[in-house]
Amino acid sequence: MGTGSMTRRNILTSLLEGKLAAANSSDRPSAQSKDRVLAGPVRTMSLTLDRMAEESRTLQEALATGAAVIELDPECVDVSFIRDRFSGTDDPEFQTLKESLRSHGQEVPILVRPHPIRSGAYQAAYGHRRLKAAQDLGIKIKAVVRNLDDRQLIVAQGIENSARRDLSFIERAIFAKSLEDSGHDRSVIMAALSTDKTELSKLITVARALPESIVRAIGPAPKAGRRRWLQFAELLRARKTLVRVENVLSDTNLPADTDARFLKAFAAAMEKASKIVRDEVWKRPDGAALARISRDPKATVLRFDEKVEPDFGAFVVERLSDLYEEFRTRSA
Repeated sequence: MGTGSMTRRNILTSLLEGKLAAANSSDRPSAQSKDRVLAGPVRTMSLTLDRMAEESRTLQEALATGAAVIELDPECVDVSFIRDRFSGTDDPEFQTLKESLRSHGQEVPILVRPHPIRSGAYQAAYGHRRLKAAQDLGIKIKAVVRNLDDRQLIVAQGIENSARRDLSFIERAIFAKSLEDSGHDRSVIMAALSTDKTELSKLITVARALPESIVRAIGPAPKAGRRRWLQFAELLRARKTLVRVENVLSDTNLPADTDARFLKAFAAAMEKASKIVRDEVWKRPDGAALARISRDPKATVLRFDEKVEPDFGAFVVERLSDLYEEFRTRSA
């Protein structure tokens, strides 16, 4: 639990000093304001590092003020109203955390707020696994209590995850979707996930395209990135494919490793997919069929009818470089 504790302490002290809103304000200079345009992952990392630098600048003031750490009955502390991680009590990392808590005690307090509904109870902003471990062990949980509104709570929750162990792509996607479904605007979600508008849009698009029951059955799958989750979601649009994947995931002998579960589900989705070819006809405004587009999971083939428009195919070929640059700019 000691790993990364200084980073967490920076974040905690920033919260205690009321700097949370400032550290996550949409008025901050963004990475996009720099001379060069950064690619999505690099831009996201830049935003995270900028935010952590701001938190670090408030450390001395926060340490001077300090905050009381109290011990609470863990049964009086509810989890956040938005779940982020998929991992459960059978997660090896959770078992290691619990053993560390048993042997060495709790080094880093969790952050809670007075419960918005239950009198005398609390709600955790972050530290959910430490809270669960304390409940299992029957010991008190060390916590800092702050009056946080919903926005501050979810931003604190998101930043703590970034500082400790990054959520996988699909965990971030479901977290973002859950926040939006709860009525939070995208500026708040961007702050909670330390991301930008473009990346957030991609996260929510994937989350809405996938049945959550499938996602939960697979788990976080940290090695499966955005590209494969997008491809997986596209394949699942076919009802037969969805049923095939559901059958695979209902197997009681599924591997415990979530990346292995993803690969099995992905392989089931890809089964016979190479035989699926979708043809489309592209027509001119006057209705003449000018091109035929054939798509399968491995290739897209565009065939122009030279009799209808003899020079158009050559024109498109000449424009490929410009089209590719436009594609890269739009995808960045």
